[in-house]
Amino acid sequence: MEMPKDLTILDLVVLEKIEKDSLMESFSGKLYSSFFDTASILGTLQVKQLVSISSAIGRSVVNRSELGEKVLMYAEEKATEPLDGLDHVILKSIASGNKTFESVKNELNIRSDDLAIHLYKVIKQGYADYEIRAGKLTLNITEKGFKLTGYVPKKQPAQAEQKPAAQAQVRQVEVKPTKQLDIKSVLSSADATPVGSEEEARKLGALDKFLGKLSFFIGKYAPFIIIAILVILLAALYVSGYLSV
Repeated sequence: MEMPKDLTILDLVVLEKIEKDSLMESFSGKLYSSFFDTASILGTLQVKQLVSISSAIGRSVVNRSELGEKVLMYAEEKATEPLDGLDHVILKSIASGNKTFESVKNELNIRSDDLAIHLYKVIKQGYADYEIRAGKLTLNITEKGFKLTGYVPKKQPAQAEQKPAAQAQVRQVEVKPTKQLDIKSVLSSADATPVGSEEEARKLGALDKFLGKLSFFIGKYAPFIIIAILVILLAALYVSGYLSV
């Protein structure tokens, strides 16, 4: 049988719910949708020539068309057949999270009418189910479908552990102790020993020792040195005749 190429599972579900002389105004409750959503769905079926709508004052009567009857009959016949490989693939697609007709169709790259017939089959045999809200159909896999496919949901990738904010590294500045000479070592014949590591002590040479001794003697004998310089200066002035007693 030649099927409408744009047939969907929603079309088949709605065709199944239409009874003889169904009223559009009371049909919304069957689809759990508003009157406007229901009118849009039935209007689409009429464009596909699957239903006929007769409008009168205060009411619109909906019936399946001849093509709609044939399509629904064909779908019901196929629903009695055993599941095949495509049915298993469709169930796995739903189980993996594809809950809309379009998402399953796009993933499997399958024709719309073929997918609609196979979805109708797995729903009729209890391996999948659907829910209609606000004119949209959502697919769900049942426990029976899970057991059949043996599908194990993919584990969500563990979120990467957030690394703690890097603390600002404080640059440690090594303050080397200044060379402080031990007076005893300065006055002795041995090398002066600086306060610090042995390595720094080894770096202290003869010049450091001389400067240390000079600094020590100048600080200790400065008054006597000044007096001696003055005496020598006066004596020189006297001898040269610039100074007389």
